[in-house]
Amino acid sequence: MALIAIDMDGTLVNGKNGIPIENIESIRAAQKEGIHVVISTGRMYESAKEVLDEAGLTCPIVCLNGSQIYDYEAKILQNDSMDKNIFAKALSICEAENKTFIISTSEGSFTKCRDTLYDEFFTDKKTGKAYKVTATLRKIRNYASIEDFNDLDVYKILFLSNNEEAINRIRLKLMQEEELLITSSGSNNVEINAANVSKGAALLKLAPILGVELKESMAIGDSFNDVSMFNRVGFPVAMGNAKDELKSHCSFVTKTNEEAGVAHAIYHFLDQKQKKKQN
Repeated sequence: MALIAIDMDGTLVNGKNGIPIENIESIRAAQKEGIHVVISTGRMYESAKEVLDEAGLTCPIVCLNGSQIYDYEAKILQNDSMDKNIFAKALSICEAENKTFIISTSEGSFTKCRDTLYDEFFTDKKTGKAYKVTATLRKIRNYASIEDFNDLDVYKILFLSNNEEAINRIRLKLMQEEELLITSSGSNNVEINAANVSKGAALLKLAPILGVELKESMAIGDSFNDVSMFNRVGFPVAMGNAKDELKSHCSFVTKTNEEAGVAHAIYHFLDQKQKKKQN
């Protein structure tokens, strides 16, 4: 095993936005064996690094579904933003549907109405208290118009809705735009990136920099924005909490993110590696 690419939400972290100790220890065990462990996430860099820092882990990070790549020293290796015209089309479609979407840019995250976003998706309905959220969400700001993005690089739009019809409707509209890549990291969202951006494409660029072959690498994920990774590596692994359709893309299904499925997968393949050495 040369490289292990690990998705974050629904994979590496549990429902409390923390990394189980078993996952931390398994990543350190892999790194001790000389294996590069890469975090590949839809999150912005600051949010991903915050969680890794809390766990005491240092890894290259593919963020915003492949829009950016950071190395071990936090040096940026790739920075692919969305074309302004195609961003304008995507934003118009989102604005026509609702106010609950997040735009990730070179100057942080923006939304149409922060209060509505928090009330619908980041607040406990029983207690009225806000959930523990990432650094990006804590700093999210409202924007007034598309002109606010004229001098910014835009990387991704995350559209959120608890209405299945709205999710299907906006996905169909966006998929008509050839310059966009439409994926998802959950049943209540649609992730919008430039067509040339994906987690798999980012791994293709990162692998030669790290001096590894992707056919000798593993990817672990739980959502459809992980499929591009699965298609690039030799050992695709689905989380136990992934949908059956996603599991069909993989050669191995591990435990859920609440059961430290990442650790289970890593130790499984490390054990196989050790058995091959003994033979």
